Amino acid sequence: MSDPTRNEDAAGPGRLQTRLNPIASALTGDGTPRWQRALLLGLLVLAIVLPFLVGSNRWITLMTVVVIYIVLASGLNIVVGFTGLLDLGYVAFYAIGAYYTAIIFNQVLKVRFGVDIDAYWWLTWINFLVGGLMAAIAGVLIGYPTLRVRGDYLAIMTLGFGEIIRIVANNWVGLTRGPSGIPGIPKPALFGFEFSTQLSLYFLGLAIALVSLWAISRIVRSRIGRAWTAIREDEIAAEAMGIHTSRYKLLSYATGAFFAGAMGVFFGHYLNYISPSSFMLMESFLILSLVVLGGMGNIAGPVLGATIWIGLQEWLRDFAFVQTHPETRGIAMGLVLVLLMVFRPQGLLGSLRVKLEMRPGSKGEAEHERQVWSDAGH
Repeated sequence: MSDPTRNEDAAGPGRLQTRLNPIASALTGDGTPRWQRALLLGLLVLAIVLPFLVGSNRWITLMTVVVIYIVLASGLNIVVGFTGLLDLGYVAFYAIGAYYTAIIFNQVLKVRFGVDIDAYWWLTWINFLVGGLMAAIAGVLIGYPTLRVRGDYLAIMTLGFGEIIRIVANNWVGLTRGPSGIPGIPKPALFGFEFSTQLSLYFLGLAIALVSLWAISRIVRSRIGRAWTAIREDEIAAEAMGIHTSRYKLLSYATGAFFAGAMGVFFGHYLNYISPSSFMLMESFLILSLVVLGGMGNIAGPVLGATIWIGLQEWLRDFAFVQTHPETRGIAMGLVLVLLMVFRPQGLLGSLRVKLEMRPGSKGEAEHERQVWSDAGH
């Protein structure tokens, strides 16, 4: 029979902190189901009540932007965090969904057929699925030729794909109106109720985010999610165990792209206007930064990363020095990432497993962390 005291000592201070901090344990997925449910319920209540407390359209708009990036970062987390594939062109799937719904409503229904697009309010809800599926198909198309490459080569190929989509949108004037963009995208509506106010649009975005997070959590906890994790940790070993790695990689690309495409549809209807400038390469870097900041391979990581990053950027705007020197805002955010990589490379909510993969350290440190991971019951 094992000695509980000995196991506690072997676990070290990290295990003791987990036991003493149930909120941190729940956020990282290590807590009891009761704590996890209580924490999720508390966060949901806060997300619902907070818009009524702030009362300002500025902060409600900021919260809407946060929920958009939560979905985008969570979708990218499937590819980068759970499957271990670096994707620097993720914003392309976001653009596909946005341009799809804009072209259908403006270029096809309004310009080509001259119909009242407000009468086709129901098409918006279909576009959420179709736009997501079109982005998923694009994810398969970009995923297929990248199956044989890894690391830097994979990053370059996905980066090129993202730039191809942006350049096509910028130059295919007859379809996308080029740099002028596509205006006149109608606000979402449901049986006569139009989501025209910032508050109603925020709650619609929040509903989409909740459904997306629920779906992603179910997927990553299924057999598919376990296969993705196995590929991330050791692709050769995963293939030796019978996992069809190529098929699961394609599924990872397609799944992550679907959520980006669906949120792209919401983004188009939210702004009523889209242009290639909304889908620059820096957007892909930003979404990746949110995943890294919150913690890769963790459902709650992108949520925390998006909330902190977007909130901190908006908070910095209020300083007179930043208003005079706007470049300092980018410097501050870059410094945050540098400090994160130095002191906590696994992210704010990253697990010990991810930390071990990213920075194993010495042989003794790696063995100790493996023991902590084992004692934690994983």
